[in-house]
Amino acid sequence: MPDDSKDPRNPRAGQPADPQGVSWPLVERRQSDRPPPDGVDRRGPRTLHPVPANPTLSAAPLWPFRLAALAGALVRAVPELSEGHWSLSVITGLAVAYTLAACLVPAPYRNDPMVRRRIVIEQTLNTAAVLLTGAWGSPFVLFFVPTGMLAGFAAGEMYSVYIATAAVVVTTVQYVGDVGVRTGLQDGALWAGLLLLVAFTSGLAHRAAADAAKQQQVALDRVSRLAEANSLLFALQRVAQTLPASLDLDEVLDSTVGRLRSMINHDGLAVYLLDTTTERMVPARTHGVARPRAYGLEELPRGLKMAMDSPKTVRLDFLSDGQGVATDSHSGLYAALRTRGALVGMIAVESNQSAGFGQQQAEVVHGLTEPFGIAIDNARMFLRISTLAADEERKRIARDLHDHVGSSLALIGFEVDRAISMAVNDDDVEPILRELRGQVTAVVADVRETLYDLRTDVSDTRDLSATVREFLSRVEQRSGIRTTSDMDLGRRLPLLLERELWQIVREAVVNAERHSKATDLNVSAQRDGDMITLVVRDNGVGLDATRARPDSYGLMGMRERAHRLDGELHVRSAPGGGTEMRIDLPEGPPR
Repeated sequence: MPDDSKDPRNPRAGQPADPQGVSWPLVERRQSDRPPPDGVDRRGPRTLHPVPANPTLSAAPLWPFRLAALAGALVRAVPELSEGHWSLSVITGLAVAYTLAACLVPAPYRNDPMVRRRIVIEQTLNTAAVLLTGAWGSPFVLFFVPTGMLAGFAAGEMYSVYIATAAVVVTTVQYVGDVGVRTGLQDGALWAGLLLLVAFTSGLAHRAAADAAKQQQVALDRVSRLAEANSLLFALQRVAQTLPASLDLDEVLDSTVGRLRSMINHDGLAVYLLDTTTERMVPARTHGVARPRAYGLEELPRGLKMAMDSPKTVRLDFLSDGQGVATDSHSGLYAALRTRGALVGMIAVESNQSAGFGQQQAEVVHGLTEPFGIAIDNARMFLRISTLAADEERKRIARDLHDHVGSSLALIGFEVDRAISMAVNDDDVEPILRELRGQVTAVVADVRETLYDLRTDVSDTRDLSATVREFLSRVEQRSGIRTTSDMDLGRRLPLLLERELWQIVREAVVNAERHSKATDLNVSAQRDGDMITLVVRDNGVGLDATRARPDSYGLMGMRERAHRLDGELHVRSAPGGGTEMRIDLPEGPPR
């Protein structure tokens, strides 16, 4: 793969790699060019429970060995103490005090300079005590053993060997001068072997403890990563469960912003939508942002401009005054909302504190951007479709009013003119007025039926079958056409699908009622696997007999509705043979 670390278009060009190897592939963190407040940089690389370079190991406690060495020294020193050796008494007192202190405050088994320094000092004190009280014949020789064990447990066998070797050489040199070469070397070799055995044994314990500590730390690190991943997935699950299923843009914006506010502590939040006409980012929802304003794409604040050019969520830990959406912001998370490869909007979440957000909050924002962008795009498309559908519905209502109510009102107008002429000639106008009264009553009834039909719709409590049966009953009462229905769909269809089908059925039934001169009308529906077939059939004069225009009777609107449902509308009609309108479509939500 090509190296894009030096690509000037890459926002992370020139930045060193994370030394811990910890990466967040979904989030891009941007560093500030200016120094942090007070010259203190708190933006060090983030690690998850790293294995420390000098771990504190767990091994056997030394206090039993220290007390055993002290007991051996006291046993050997008691006879000489009774003879009044003041130097031996002082050293014995110091040895007792140091042993008790070392038992109460033990040195940690950690390979660092402080512990090494303590080991050297302790071995130096041991060697001085031994040299002052008889070299290898000293009662304090046993103190070399716990010190050698401490060196092996903390720093390994080689360090213990160095400590033991130095003590053995210094002690043997003095001892040889006191007892002779042969005896001095023999005793020195004996103690050297003993201390080397202690070094080797404690070194093995050091290795075992180091391996156990490393494995434990790796396990803790893995558990920590799993716990953080679980926390993040839980947060994303909460986002997914509460993402708006509605196609209403206001509801999409309100519910998603509400979820962001509940999941991430912040001081300012803004959601911008792209106005494709003016190429400006317009604030759609804000919280904690005084005087929100729209931005041209070339004048976006720093974080939004970075996010627009990046597929990742941009995290800025340090912002100068005026660089954020809100004037008081000093850190923020910024993400672009995209769908189908196009930019639809942007999100800005800001804090008044520097470094106010962690990587987990950035991941949550990033996990929200894709479904949020899709939801916004869906809502916008639905708004456009709804607008087109509303325009179509207004045209249909206008056509209905013109064809029926309009003609009836025109006839009433003619009758009124005739009544006026008869009144001028002193003729009897009562018959005409009675006729007018009947016509007005018919028009009112027609308007009432039209409005009732417009209000009839599928709902959560009334399915498509019940709505069709109720509508056919009214059609039969007012027109005298015998109506039947056979709706065998089993379980309910999605609500949006039922509403679209109902609009098609209503249009087809109204057309048959007004134009077919039929005596029988049947509506049937059945489900065959994943396919749904709906048929409206009458025994009227047929569509051809009406000499209708190709776009008459709402056929064009019905075909468009069927197309939005991924279905097909088939019309079969012949003069004198009636008309059949059949819709075949797969079950599923409308597009």
